[in-house]
Amino acid sequence: MSQAHPPEPGDPGSPQDMLDAVGTPGELRQLLNAEGVDDGVVEQFVAEIGVDPVLDRIFGLMGTRLVPGKAGGDGGVVQWEIRTPEGDRTYQLAIADGRAEGRRGAPGKPRVTLRMSLPHLLRLCAGELNGVTAVMTGKIKISGDMMFAAKMQSWFDYG
Repeated sequence: MSQAHPPEPGDPGSPQDMLDAVGTPGELRQLLNAEGVDDGVVEQFVAEIGVDPVLDRIFGLMGTRLVPGKAGGDGGVVQWEIRTPEGDRTYQLAIADGRAEGRRGAPGKPRVTLRMSLPHLLRLCAGELNGVTAVMTGKIKISGDMMFAAKMQSWFDYG
């Protein structure tokens, strides 16, 4: 009997290939809504690829989903503090002039700071978790400009 082994990058269906195929919130939603996927499965999937490559991908895509007309002239820098099995990670999303750019690291002076677990971040980005509801239920903690945080969710395309 042969031993089963996890797929290697480049094999169809490897975790890295599945991540590489995610380019929209809808594609992320498909992964998160697959049968049997819960927070534990999400964390195991991320662990197989690595937390940093997954977060780099998510924050890189975030900027592509901004709908400039919805933000109008508003903007600011959002600090994201993400709890992961490998420890906390800090990212930022700078929104200005109809553009958004996500990257690693803390900004000098964020307008708002959001704290959440990695699975909650992924569900938020997939449009599966409503930010206001998540704050009310304690899944997301906010400090700073709460009105900005509440408005910001509507500036992104979750299709």
